[in-house]
Amino acid sequence: MDNAAVINSEERGENMREKKRILSILISLCMAFTMITGTALAADTASQTETENDVAEPETLVENDTTEFQINVVHTNDIHARILEDDWNQVIGLAKVKTYIDHASQGKDLSLTLDGGDTFHGQSIATLVRGESAAEVLGACGYDAMTVGNHDWNYGKDRLKELENIVRQNGSPQFSILAGNVVNENKTMFLDQQYLTKEAKKDGKTLKIGVFGVIDPAIYHATAPENVEGLEFTDMAVYAGKAAAELKAQGCQIVVGMAHCINPKRLASSVDSVDLWIAGHEHTTMNETVTRPDGGTALVVETGYNLWNFGNVDIICTLDQDGNLAEDIKMTENLVDYDTGKAMDADPDVQALLDGITEEQKTVLSQPVGYAPEDLDGVWEHIRIGETTMGRAITDAYLLATGADIAFENAGGIRDSIGKGTVTYQNVLNVSPYGNYIVTKELSGKEILEMLETSLDIMKANIEANEKGDYDGWPDNSGNMLQAGGIEVKYNLSLEKGSRILGALVQGKAIQEDKTYTVAMNNYLPNDISDYPQFDGKANLHEYQACEDALAAYLGQPENVVLEGISRARLIAADGKPDNSGQPDNNEKPGLNGQPDNNQNPGQDGNDKQEASKPKPATPASTDTKKGVKTGDGKNIELYLLLALIGAGGIVVTLKKAAINS
Repeated sequence: MDNAAVINSEERGENMREKKRILSILISLCMAFTMITGTALAADTASQTETENDVAEPETLVENDTTEFQINVVHTNDIHARILEDDWNQVIGLAKVKTYIDHASQGKDLSLTLDGGDTFHGQSIATLVRGESAAEVLGACGYDAMTVGNHDWNYGKDRLKELENIVRQNGSPQFSILAGNVVNENKTMFLDQQYLTKEAKKDGKTLKIGVFGVIDPAIYHATAPENVEGLEFTDMAVYAGKAAAELKAQGCQIVVGMAHCINPKRLASSVDSVDLWIAGHEHTTMNETVTRPDGGTALVVETGYNLWNFGNVDIICTLDQDGNLAEDIKMTENLVDYDTGKAMDADPDVQALLDGITEEQKTVLSQPVGYAPEDLDGVWEHIRIGETTMGRAITDAYLLATGADIAFENAGGIRDSIGKGTVTYQNVLNVSPYGNYIVTKELSGKEILEMLETSLDIMKANIEANEKGDYDGWPDNSGNMLQAGGIEVKYNLSLEKGSRILGALVQGKAIQEDKTYTVAMNNYLPNDISDYPQFDGKANLHEYQACEDALAAYLGQPENVVLEGISRARLIAADGKPDNSGQPDNNEKPGLNGQPDNNQNPGQDGNDKQEASKPKPATPASTDTKKGVKTGDGKNIELYLLLALIGAGGIVVTLKKAAINS
């Protein structure tokens, strides 16, 4: 063997020995590394387990110390005895309200049903029995409380307390009429109850709601004086502030006020501690939040009138472990309109009660209430082209009921005739079917003459249409021609417009333009200021009974008294010279024949609901990925292998930790 071969053989042997040595070192290092990482992993696992045991136990002991309560408040206002469903006039009816009450209360911790007043008077189904039928149905529906409206006094203050008891006897034993600011002459509270409170218990906590009511002193005269004789309506805001403070002191977390008033938002913004106001009187729909003097907020709601709508307020509140409010009260109003109400089924028990009342009243309606000594002419054309015996009877009835100086009735308010002989309540109801009531206003002699000039101009146009025999040719405001009482007017239609009145006597004396007179009329007439702007801004002096009741009372007088009244002329055609007491004509269209359109659905405040945006899913945290180590040539492979093993050990530890933490 040559030297080169020996040298190569020796070098190969040396290389083999070196590789074996390196391999032996690597194996030793791996074994050592495995022992080290195993020990580290074991220690880490033990440490992690110990940490988990430390934190897990307190988590299982933590409890939610707050409790959520859900409440709903169904509310109505200014029903005016529209307790029957009426598709023609789009009245929902209380039988369907009862269905909604039962549905809305399901799953709630506490429910209330409240009314904002003007409930017992307005339709013959109630006035026939002095409010008893309306009270019976409120009881059957489970009403909790109402405040008193101005028309709820129309049967007298003593009758109001009787109606409260009738509600209690018919299904609502805790029912209360609340108006704590109505006091007797000795300053004691007139009504028996000052507050209503209801409680709900849940998770060992008690939620308590307090309710009170007020009526506006500004509408003290919005009923006949004898109905509230000896009573005083005190300041609403002062009483409401005291009532709310007392209810809070009694532990009420939520306070509800009911107010029959002119400006409920102003009232709500001047009283602390009241969370919700159920309003009435303004005949509007309202769903507004106002800020109180204490910085809190109050929700004010109202649902229009005549039961065209009703409302439901959903309330959510949270109590802490001590029973106090843990966060702000959440309130949402839902206005239920006619279309929604119509789609509901009537509660069978309430409907059966209403059917029974209606059947009973057929007998009452057929009973005599008076006597007509002559035919009372209410023919559509006749009452528009001149005065008639029916116009005289109605206006005299208004004078008898109110003691006013003058009375007017728009021709469109007269819907039927009554023949000579016995008169039933159904007869007078056919004449005045709208549920109108009598009001009085103050007008100057000049304003009265201006109105009469306008009425004569309408009458002249009506006469021309009647003579042509063209029904479609009658003016749209034909029903605004006035029948009159308490005044005698001489006129000449051949004179120029605005100069047709030759003279006028009030109670036998010449009318004085600068003198103020009290004028009685149905409550609809002054709403139409297009023909009679003299009514604009004129507040009611008083509000009285239903028009049909006044006519029934008038015809119940001795026959000779009625005959004398209906025989006395008030509008007398004559020749003469013109004077200058005219008023420009305005022929804007009123409702049909001077009456409201019964098919009109009242306006409503739309409350658009917007669905809350859904939160975006959480984005996983990004992971930085390091590039792998580049391998070199074969000479350094052992070093790279060692580094790879160390890295693998690190990954094992990391993965083990992740498994423990998961």
